Amino acid sequence: MRYFDEINIMRAFAIMAVISIHVSGNYTFMSPDNFLAIVYMAIGVISGFAVPLFIGISGFVLYNKYPEKIDLKKFYQKRLMSVLPPYIIFSTIYLGFECMRTNYIPIQTIAYKYLTGGWNYSYWFFIIIIQFYLLYPVIIRIFHYCNSRGRSFELLIGAYFLGVVYFSCIEPGLSIVGETAAPLLGSATQFTGYLFYFILGITVRSRYEDLLRKPVSDTLLYTLSVPLLCGTIIGIVSCLHTNYKFNIIQILPATGKYWNLLAAMISPIYVVIIFTLCLTTSLYIVSHKPAVFKVLEKIGHYSFGIYLVHLIFLTEIVRWISRFGFGWNNWLFFPITFSLTLILSTVFVELIQKLPYSRYIIGNTRQE
Repeated sequence: MRYFDEINIMRAFAIMAVISIHVSGNYTFMSPDNFLAIVYMAIGVISGFAVPLFIGISGFVLYNKYPEKIDLKKFYQKRLMSVLPPYIIFSTIYLGFECMRTNYIPIQTIAYKYLTGGWNYSYWFFIIIIQFYLLYPVIIRIFHYCNSRGRSFELLIGAYFLGVVYFSCIEPGLSIVGETAAPLLGSATQFTGYLFYFILGITVRSRYEDLLRKPVSDTLLYTLSVPLLCGTIIGIVSCLHTNYKFNIIQILPATGKYWNLLAAMISPIYVVIIFTLCLTTSLYIVSHKPAVFKVLEKIGHYSFGIYLVHLIFLTEIVRWISRFGFGWNNWLFFPITFSLTLILSTVFVELIQKLPYSRYIIGNTRQE
């Protein structure tokens, strides 16, 4: 089984983008006519590739390790044990924080939050990963069936439109009787919105050697900056629409009423453009090994653990630096908060991974 240094560098890009999303998300506390708020929105939009990239990498790595025949017992034991213990441990830590704030939490609420990643607003990602681990043997059979008939591209297109339907129609308007029924069903079906990226990862790995023989030209990279800029502007408009009640229909009468559909169709294309830039940059870093290579390599190895713990550090850092006047409206807020969160999370994971059975706490820090 081959190991890919560039995939680990891409993990580093993805986890740094996750932190960027959570730091830049503070624009919701700011006025929309503040230029810094627009900058935060742009950072958040561009960083939105983070979870799709992690999911794409999961498809790539799983196909690299389990391309055909799978021992289901060993597969499920290894894959689920790599994610379930850390998820349960840190969800329980957040449950403890919640118990310190309130006297009583109903049992059904506790169960619901464990099932949906609700103890931390970023843990929904782990629920999706668990779903893809459970479904991988089925997905890979479908992929092989389509690929053997030269229909893998059609499979990708089908997954793309499934995601468009989910995000434009089902997910925003899902309504079922009961307070938790709709969110629970939404969590149970959320993997359909990201299936395109998972199958994309599998497809890329199946053709990776051929792709490497056809490097992306500089001209194409420069050309990609145009749709990247357009997609970022569309994303900023979506942020204004969602968080500031920006009336898209009034401003764009021809497209405003179809905005959810338009955004759902553009988003995967926008993300794939960023994937291309990340992969090209990663290949360059791996081949030239600049000074930053070792740093990114370590961050990539620790990315799973950093994802688990970074919000704990981020919350405390924001609380601490606010005492020194570094609020949302300060231009130093983002670089200071981002850097401290990344550094402290990385150091924490490095210390924890020295403990016995650390993989059950922060995951495997030497992921393949």
